[in-house]
Amino acid sequence: MTTSEYNIIIDQSADRLLRYALKLTREMSWAQDLVQESFAKLWVNRSKVTTDHAPPFLYKVLYNKMIDDRRKNSRTQLLEKLPEPVTHRQDLEHKDLLEKAFDQLKETEKQIIMLRDWEGYSYEEIGKIMDLKESSVKVGIFRARKKMQSIITKLNQESPAHYENHKA
Repeated sequence: MTTSEYNIIIDQSADRLLRYALKLTREMSWAQDLVQESFAKLWVNRSKVTTDHAPPFLYKVLYNKMIDDRRKNSRTQLLEKLPEPVTHRQDLEHKDLLEKAFDQLKETEKQIIMLRDWEGYSYEEIGKIMDLKESSVKVGIFRARKKMQSIITKLNQESPAHYENHKA
């Protein structure tokens, strides 16, 4: 990979990679560090990684580095949530439910959902990033979505009064 190809990959991947890292870490400085370290590792391995395989390589490096950081720091939960402006109370309630359901997924399920639903990657691309067969990706997405749906239903049944109080 040439320097110009590397720079093009940075331009094309930086924003998506940062969004992905933010969703994993929920901490801007940590997410930025992960992205920077991923690009640094790509540069070190530029002779081994083709331009076509650079995006999956970056996602895999970022994810693995995040897991390593968590282990080193004994972190077991995602860090503080990013504040996002919400204009309607109902949007806030839906966002809260989605966040709670998402937080209850396993790490692999979270990663599959983020890559497919939030970043728009194809099944094949997700398979390359996560070292899974395309059929396993499809099954994983289906199961993760069903699990989120079940969790949201359960949360709605457990605390409808909580959400009713917000409407008042």
